[in-house]
Parts: sequence; structure tokens; C-alpha cells
Amino acid sequence: MDQKVLMTQKWLNATYKNFNGYISCTEDGQTGNGTVASLISALQIEIGVSTPTGEFGPMTAELCPTVQSGAKGHIVNIIQGGLWCKGFSSQDLTQDFDNTTVSGVNQFKMAAGLTADGKVDAKTMKGLLSTDAVVLISGGDSRIRAIQQALNNKYSDYFWMDLNICPCDGVYGRNTCNALLYAFQKEVGIDEPNGVFGPGTAQGANDHNVALNSRQTALVYLLQYMLYVNGFNPGSFNGIFDTGVENAVINFQSLMALEADGWVGLSTWAALLVSKGNVDRSCNACDCTDRITSQRAQYLKSIGINYVGRYITGYWAVSISEISLILEAGMKFVPIFERSGNDLSGNMDVTDASYFTHEQGRQDALYAASTAQELGLPENTTIYFAVDFDAYDFEVDSNILEYFRALSVYLLHYNVGIYGPRNVCTRVSNAGYAKTSYVADMSTGFSGNIGVRIPSNWAFDQFYETSYGSGDSQINIDKVMASGQDTGVSSLTLSNVAKGLCNEMLRIFHIDPSIGWDWNQKTTIPGPFIDIEYKFGLSGSFTPMVDTSTIPSSDKATITINNGEFEKGDITTAEKILDTLTATDKAIINASGGIQTSVAFANSINHGTLTISFSTVDGFPTFNIQVKQLVYSTSVENRNVYFEISFKMKGQPDYQQDLDNIVANHRALLYTGGLVLAIVLLIAAVPTGGLTASTGAALMIAVLLAINTYNN
Repeated sequence: MDQKVLMTQKWLNATYKNFNGYISCTEDGQTGNGTVASLISALQIEIGVSTPTGEFGPMTAELCPTVQSGAKGHIVNIIQGGLWCKGFSSQDLTQDFDNTTVSGVNQFKMAAGLTADGKVDAKTMKGLLSTDAVVLISGGDSRIRAIQQALNNKYSDYFWMDLNICPCDGVYGRNTCNALLYAFQKEVGIDEPNGVFGPGTAQGANDHNVALNSRQTALVYLLQYMLYVNGFNPGSFNGIFDTGVENAVINFQSLMALEADGWVGLSTWAALLVSKGNVDRSCNACDCTDRITSQRAQYLKSIGINYVGRYITGYWAVSISEISLILEAGMKFVPIFERSGNDLSGNMDVTDASYFTHEQGRQDALYAASTAQELGLPENTTIYFAVDFDAYDFEVDSNILEYFRALSVYLLHYNVGIYGPRNVCTRVSNAGYAKTSYVADMSTGFSGNIGVRIPSNWAFDQFYETSYGSGDSQINIDKVMASGQDTGVSSLTLSNVAKGLCNEMLRIFHIDPSIGWDWNQKTTIPGPFIDIEYKFGLSGSFTPMVDTSTIPSSDKATITINNGEFEKGDITTAEKILDTLTATDKAIINASGGIQTSVAFANSINHGTLTISFSTVDGFPTFNIQVKQLVYSTSVENRNVYFEISFKMKGQPDYQQDLDNIVANHRALLYTGGLVLAIVLLIAAVPTGGLTASTGAALMIAVLLAINTYNN
């Protein structure tokens, strides 16, 4: 407990407790935000601010007088109390601005880099009534403190109203970073510096290049400051661009994947000042939520993109075929994990710290590993888990670190990467929980990106959202720079792809994948009315259960799926047929859900073919679905994954009248097509509650409608 601080707190509460708007403080002898708010609200009462807030804003600055030697009254007590709270000696609260008070004021101003003139103007008052230290703190850097003092001395008139004066504690942070930007704007000719790196500042940076032996002394001073706070020692702070400065520039440019030529132009200035850097610079990577098509993949490669990041789960989940298109175009794939859409349950909010728990980390690790295997991602691939919000240090301590600790334990066969602001990436990586970082640098307003160096393990630097291309190649992307620390995915493990397709198809048909499977082996699920058989495999080793080449063309039909979609005409026909079915008809075939199941089915296949056939086996009506998914294609070979499922109707349920009625009522539409409708009906007809005789009727109606209408 500091007795002088306690004295100040007691005087504040006793003097102002009956004034409207006064913010009382705890009388504990400890300085902090509460005591500072009390001092400011007391000042606001003294200078006539109508609604005291405890925050030193523009109105307080405008009304604040300049106080100096010989002044009397409560404002002097507020200054004296502020000096004690800042750790500078003064008189007790005497209401007299005497020589001892002048000495205390001068000590404070010299520590802050300001002129020691014994006066307390609005700028000095704002700096005094704050919790920012002006002395070197434990862990602080004396050279950074010298930078902070220099900024206050020369440039604080441009930024104190918006920021306050710079803390002079030797720690590079938000205010120091912003103060450097204000100073830079002043030196490149911005009339009213505002701390925003906009078009005017970019133009100024472009017009004020510096290099070896440059004579722009003021800018070279700032360059030396910027290099040092970013971790690159330029030598002395002397305003001379010598070889030491040049080497520091080259090393910084190399770290940021800029052209390492020692020349400081727009891209280097921007990278030193704001996390996103020069948004117009070229990129060699991107990420997107738009689906990757062949045209888009080829276009991205043509403009110099070597890496494409996509979510592997959630609403914008990538497909196997999209990854294949990325690889076929000569690019690498980068997997990102973040739950969205159906991946979320209850009150989950992935942009809130409460989501990030040890248990959630365990669940996400298992989910990510399973998904990665089904997508065919090789072992030791790095998966980037997203922290897609401005997490503060206390949230990193309480939640984020624990979440990533769980990931590091439970994510088997893959590496943990982190996507997020600089500070979060750095802290998680330094804790040993992430191999590499995917830095969300385009969020320049995040506290975790301001005054924070880029993590040393950065693999991808996301810096600008834009749109490229036109027509079929048009795509919305985030521009990203890759450092080379993560080489991404360059090939798929096809066996995992096959397993993933099989599991997805089984889920679509409401069959539990845990029942089991084996390579190119038939699995049978017997039932009283229907037997289900399925198998899957890879190109060159798959033998189908049903040889469709022996089935007459009138009893089979094949449709092609491209980019996760059926032909538009097929979808339109299916919608028309469904719209004309009565409620009774829909109930018979369990088709009340519309065509959503069909869309999901096509998305799962993405690129390939689907064949439906009808035949009689052992006297029982049987139909068969064969899916061929193209996952890799070159001029030399195609690699496919196969899934096949058969339904054998063993009973003789009375469904013929239902079938006759539907066909009779809708014959005109049915003859225009309907294979997509059949897929809707086939999936809908397999209920989650089990297979029954009525299910058999629905399945038979569906397949007969499909084949009859498709081939007519």
C-alpha cells in the first residue's frame, strides 16, 4: 500500500462524493484504472464538463487549462495526486503549485520525453492521469523506451488527442505502433495525420523511398525505430542510412517474403507499420469459400497462386474433387478447420472465447483427423485451427491455450497449426502447441495485430480480401503470402478417400458406417423384407457386385455429376414432378423433403457418375446403385473411387396399386425425365428408423420411376 496514493483516494472521495458524475474509488492505496477514473472525473467537475465520464476525451481536453507555478485550488491537488500515482514526488495535497510540485511535473515530463517547462497543459494532464508507465518496467527495453520518448518529444502534438502520449515503459505495443504511424504520416506530408494507413498514406509511402546513403534524415530515424521494434537492430538511432540499416532492412524484407533489396518503398513501409502491409502487392497463395472448379483452378495458377486454403468442415467444406483440381493445376492444398453450419450445436459460438475449452479441443481434434483421413490428406499434414476473433491475453490464458493443448494431445497423425491474429499465434506457438501459423493479418484493427511482431513460425500471411477473374473463372479470395515453412498438401492418400466416400454414402442412405467394411469385399445387412449389400474400392482393384453391362439399357440409367451439381434440366424436372405429387403420393414414397437430399448427394460425389439399374436376382426384384468418383486426372491416367449398394426386396408387399396410380397420374411429366427425382426418392425412402415392407414399396416405385422415365 502506498500512503500517498491512499491519501489521494481519501481526499477524492471526501471532496467529490456529493457531485453528480463523480466516480468513486476504492481506498486501498493502490493506483489503477479506478483511481485514474476518479481523478479524471474530479478534473471534469472542476473544469465544468457537464457529464463527467472518467475518460479524458475531446471535451475534457478542450476545457482543460494550463496549470503552472503559483496556481491554487483543487486542480493542483488533482495534479499532485496524479504525480503520486505515477510514482513522482510532490507535495502533499496542498492546493499550491509550489516549487516541489514544479519539480515533480518536470520529472514526469522528462521521463515522458516532453520539454521540462514546469507547466501542465492538456497534453501533459492526459498523460499524467493514465495508467501508462513512463519509466522502464521489468522486461522493458531501454532502446524502445528511447524511441517512445523521441516520438513524444517530436510528434506527440499530432497524436496525443487520439491516443494520449506514448507510454515510455520500454514495451512495444498498440500506442507506440500507432504513434509511429502518425509520425510517418507527418513526415510524408499528410496534412492531418489520423493513424489510418489509407490511400493517402500509401501514396506518401510510395513517394518517399529511402535507401543506402539517403539524406531524408527524419524518415531514416523513423525507419530505424520501426526496424528495431520489429526485431531488427539497425545500429544507432542517428538518422543515417548506412550498411547496418540496409542489412536490417534486407533481413526484415526476407522475413516478410518481400523483395529483399534493401530499398524501402511502399511495400516495406507498409509492412513495418500495419499488419496487412501493402494490399496491392502480389500474392503466391489464397484462401476462399467459393468452390474450386477446373476453370478457377487453372486461372489461379495462371496468376501465380501456388497454395489454396479451404475449410475442411462446416458450411464451406472442401470436397475431394476440389482438392484434386487444386493439385492437378499444379498448386498445393492447405486445410483449415473451423466449425460452421451443421457442425455447430446449441449455443456454440466459434468467435467467442467460451468455445475454446479442453473438451472442445479434444472433440475438434478427433473430428479434424477423421475428416482429413476421409479427404485423403497424408499423415503429417498441418491442419490450421481457427481463432477467428480478437482474443485478448486473458482469454488466451483462460481458454485458447487449453484448447490447443488438447489439440496437441488428441490430433493423431497430423500436425496442429493455428489460424488467428499475431498475438494468439505467437503465444500458442511459443507454448509448443502449434507447428506453424496462418496469420489473420488483414484484421488491422485487432489488438492482437497492432504493435505485435509477426510470429517467427508464420507459414501463411492473409492480408486482403478481393475478387479475381471473370466469367467461369471469377472467384472471391483472400490474398495470402506463403513463406515456405509449410509446403501444403501435394498428393492424396487414395485409400482414405475411398473410405471417406463410402462412409458418406452410407450416411446418406441412413446406414451406420460403424457396421464395417473391407477392401473390395461385400458387406451384407440382412433384413426380413430387404437385404442391403455394399462394397467400395479403388481404380484397378474394384470388382462390382452387379455387372451393369449385362443389363438391358431399358433397365438402367447413368447420369454425370460435375462440380457437385446435377444438370440444371434434371433438377428442374425433378422439382416439377415433386410439385405435382399429391400429399398422399408423397407420403407413399416419403418424398416430402423436396430435392435437398439430391443436392447433398451430388455435393458428396462432386465429379463422377451415378448408375441406377434394376434386375431380378433369385426371383426377387433388386436394384443397384454404383457411384464412380473421379479424384485424380491427368493426360496419362484417371484415378477413381467406387461405391456400390444393392437393395434386394425379398417380400411381396402390396405396392402395385400405389405404383399404378402414381404412374397413371403423372405419366406426361415422367416421360420428360426424372433420374434426379429418383435419387431424391431412393434416399428419402430409406428411413432412419429401419427397413420395412413399405420401404420396399417406396424403393421399388422410386427406381421404376427413375428408369422408366429416364429411358423414355
